[in-house]
Amino acid sequence: MIGKVASIGTSFLGTLEYCYYATRPNLSLDRSQVRGELVYFQQVPVSTVNNLRQEKGANKTLLNLEKMAERMQRTANLNHRIEKPVWHQVFSFPVGEKINTETMAEICQLFAQRFGMENNQLVAFRHADKDHDHFHIIANRISLDGKNTAKTRFNFLEMGRFCQEVEQLYELTSTTQMKRVIWKEQQKTEDAPEVITKRQIRVG
Repeated sequence: MIGKVASIGTSFLGTLEYCYYATRPNLSLDRSQVRGELVYFQQVPVSTVNNLRQEKGANKTLLNLEKMAERMQRTANLNHRIEKPVWHQVFSFPVGEKINTETMAEICQLFAQRFGMENNQLVAFRHADKDHDHFHIIANRISLDGKNTAKTRFNFLEMGRFCQEVEQLYELTSTTQMKRVIWKEQQKTEDAPEVITKRQIRVG
């Protein structure tokens, strides 16, 4: 599993739309087509809306991204010191390795625990538009009580270590791309995160 370095941004709606809707060859959004499958959400209500613009008069129920983004922005506004509250994370798997939705949801929970966002709003979408399974996480760096809880320090190093532990936990294919950034055992310090186990996965 490969975890790309997180993108930190300002627009919840823009990021949600990018992960949910299809994109055209020129990279513009095609809001008539959905490419993102919702696999996990926490601390943010999910609602739907009827899309009346569908061809042949057939209505299609879509996620109400505007309402979700508004709720996330409202929480972000509790902390005016953070100008970029959006955490956009992508996890990818090797070609041929199929990951079920339940496992992706559990990885999202482990991600939230490891990176300080258990009490934060988070949404995840699965994409199947490439030759490898991958999913996107859009998280709020600000918790429900207005604190900046997201752990961004040494993100690249910690993400590599996290991916290796997830691979071992779920017996996934080891990705050599991440091995080069894994902390060696002798480099661990007393305050380094403990290795995750399935018993640490919290539901809800």
